[in-house]
Amino acid sequence: MTESLQDWILQLPNVTKASHRLGGTEYQVHGLEFMHTHGTSQLDIRLSNEDQERTLKEGKAEPHRFVHHQAGWVIFRIGLEKDIENAKELIRLAYDNAEKMMAAHISRRAQESS
Repeated sequence: MTESLQDWILQLPNVTKASHRLGGTEYQVHGLEFMHTHGTSQLDIRLSNEDQERTLKEGKAEPHRFVHHQAGWVIFRIGLEKDIENAKELIRLAYDNAEKMMAAHISRRAQESS
């Protein structure tokens, strides 16, 4: 992954990076992983089920090889510089989905403690 793409990801609000348990780097929003890398060209991105279905149907990503495909995960490969913009589109979908999931979680916890 290029430094400029990593910089772009890290400028999204509340995003942090950490080592991924299988190697590479993972990116989280409020502690929830929404993508990780394998090397410099493979991104594993977690989309909503609807976005996953549409993205795969449109050929914008590949299905994840393992059980992750059931949880919205897709693979995006960066081969050319022009792929960066397509990667950003998918990453933004994943980020927005993770933000919604965490906002709902935080809201539920606040209601439970009041």
